[in-house]
Amino acid sequence: MVRKYLHIVILIFSLLSLAEKQAKGQELQELFPWTMQYMSNMHTINPAFVGMWDRAGFMLSTRKDYVTINGAKLYQQFTYNTPIRDHESGIGVNVIRRNVGYEKQLSLTFDYSYQVRLDMYYYLRFGLRMGVVNYSPNLTDYRLYPDGIPDSEFSTDITHQFMTAVGFGAVIYDDQYYVSLSIPQFVSNTFQINRTGYSSLQEFKTAYLSTGYLFHLPMSVMLRPNILVIGTIGKPVRFDVASVVYLPNNLQFGMNFRSNGSTCFSGQYTFSDGLRIGFAADYAFFQDIRKFQLGTYEIMVGYDFNIYRKSSRPTYF
Repeated sequence: MVRKYLHIVILIFSLLSLAEKQAKGQELQELFPWTMQYMSNMHTINPAFVGMWDRAGFMLSTRKDYVTINGAKLYQQFTYNTPIRDHESGIGVNVIRRNVGYEKQLSLTFDYSYQVRLDMYYYLRFGLRMGVVNYSPNLTDYRLYPDGIPDSEFSTDITHQFMTAVGFGAVIYDDQYYVSLSIPQFVSNTFQINRTGYSSLQEFKTAYLSTGYLFHLPMSVMLRPNILVIGTIGKPVRFDVASVVYLPNNLQFGMNFRSNGSTCFSGQYTFSDGLRIGFAADYAFFQDIRKFQLGTYEIMVGYDFNIYRKSSRPTYF
């Protein structure tokens, strides 16, 4: 069965590579997952992971892009997810705050997942995400010209506009292996206000295809390589090749190599009571912007607990 699904993954990878040759447009940072530590929080990019491991938990993260650049992106994210008592489904909630310059976005979405058993070892989970995005560009706060010449396009604000957000995903997995495919946020973001057909940003139709495997090494060390392929209509296909090493005593380290020329280093420690603390740093080694900033950083705090007081399996993705 594993070989069968590997063939499917290879086919999808080939289609995405073909789409890259036809894609045009500027590459955007938002194409990568909003949390740099998505490897330990796969539910952030695929709602099908919600409630997978019979444990409830929350995650709070803050990410600052391109430190020392004024007005660079700031992400803050809160998630909570829990299995439902039958352990075949789960629910979750996500709150994401995104600031770029004076532009502000606040999204609230809810997740639901359902699981089907394929055979003795493999499971198939489906996930659905629905919610709203509140958008406010604060156009009048910008000062575009040093001589004070006004710009009619920035003379009035577009405040507190609500947009609908829908996402979905699926994952095939066992205790060591998974293949995940999702479109976590499909935003309908064109609305009429103060002008004709104003759109806050391009409608993202971004798909995340990911696969990984957990290897058991000597001395209770485990290695989990992961490949993430990101495809967006009208944008180049992106790749994120990552690996996480799980050491004894609940310590883990990760490294990501991204197709945009940046590298991410991360570390996480889990206390005996389920509290998790993580840190990640991303450096643009092969981009011109590296000369003007000191990297991108993220701090994550999470807490997992056994809500139904039953024996549960270790969580590695």
